[in-house]
Amino acid sequence: MGIDVGGSSIKCALVDLDTGAFASERFSTPTPAQGPTDALLNALNTVVSNVPGDYAVGLAFPSVVRNGCALTAANLNKAWIGKPLAAMAGERLHRPVIAINDADAAGLAELRDGAARGVAGTVLLLTLGTGIGTALFVDGRLVPNTEFGHLQVAGREAELRASGRAKVEQNLSWDAWAEQLNRVLEEMHALLWPDLIVLCGGITEEPEKFMSKLHCEAPL
Repeated sequence: MGIDVGGSSIKCALVDLDTGAFASERFSTPTPAQGPTDALLNALNTVVSNVPGDYAVGLAFPSVVRNGCALTAANLNKAWIGKPLAAMAGERLHRPVIAINDADAAGLAELRDGAARGVAGTVLLLTLGTGIGTALFVDGRLVPNTEFGHLQVAGREAELRASGRAKVEQNLSWDAWAEQLNRVLEEMHALLWPDLIVLCGGITEEPEKFMSKLHCEAPL
């Protein structure tokens, strides 16, 4: 079972590990992002209860995750910092849980089954959601827990310029948002020189609105 904890919603579905495809309906519930840790654990239990069985869980979480512990909480209650996330979720859900940074999880999926499959060299993935999550791969190997969404771009954090939430909260047109995203892409390219940049997140469900407006030396 895959669980993705986002800044606005928690999504859950069974996943066929051989194909990467959903093996059940996808269920979701709002994320109590600034609520106590117990509230988020309860929300996990609520969404998981939609799927019969006691499948093991892969938990994608918007935090630096090391040895199952959450070490940052940019868009969550700071009470999560230092908490044994995987152990706490496993105890609440009564099943084995492996936790990983959410962008790293997305990147691994793209590397195995998606846009980055078979791509050599350096691959950078950006999740454009509540913030900007990043995953970096060099010749197919993950550099875990990168936090390039907090990179300063002309004096402002990248995610304050070009996340999905930034577009909504700042009421940016597609042209204005694409201009901000171009500045972020330019800065990241200058530092990392990736061979491919993969864009994902809810806002990318409408690629016709912005992809033609983006300019980057790396393929997008």
